[in-house]
Amino acid sequence: MSSKFVTKDGQTVWLRPAIEDDAAEFIQAVDSVTREMIYFIRSRFEMDVEKERAFIAEAKEQGNLVLVAFLNGTLVGWVTLFHARPEFLQHTAELGMGVIQVYRGIGIGTALMDYALRWAAEHGIEKVNLGVRASNHRARALYQKFGFAEEGYRVRDIKDLEGRYDDHVQMACFLPEASLSHTDAKRVDEGV
Repeated sequence: MSSKFVTKDGQTVWLRPAIEDDAAEFIQAVDSVTREMIYFIRSRFEMDVEKERAFIAEAKEQGNLVLVAFLNGTLVGWVTLFHARPEFLQHTAELGMGVIQVYRGIGIGTALMDYALRWAAEHGIEKVNLGVRASNHRARALYQKFGFAEEGYRVRDIKDLEGRYDDHVQMACFLPEASLSHTDAKRVDEGV
């Protein structure tokens, strides 16, 4: 299901599940955030387009979510939710997300989280897990706003190309206890 909303600065953003034709632009978006080298656990995301197309198709077939955000026809952010496969973890899912640098701070991350957690609740997911760098205070604040709590630290788990260390914080929220009504952006239409 597609959804559109108006950002804090009055722009219209569309959210929708990714399709295979998004693969090249999805790779570019993830790579742009990855190359900042302060958010993820790698320095680049150089994926083959055909492999990414297969990844998107397989995610959908397996009942997972790859959600993309478009502003003026440009992919500006994404969120993924993948069900755990082991038998005793199937009530959980792992979340990953990102927003391209120039589009941060206007509500896109909040809208992506709101959509993802609503989707998770509708699909019977009871617990959403994620990992985030300790130094990523903006993301941690967003997650906490939605009811995520810190469950553990993996101390000096990340070491960048400059030799700097960062802790890897494990966070989680339980559904439906998570706060699903914190969208800062004004929702315009759902189910379009």
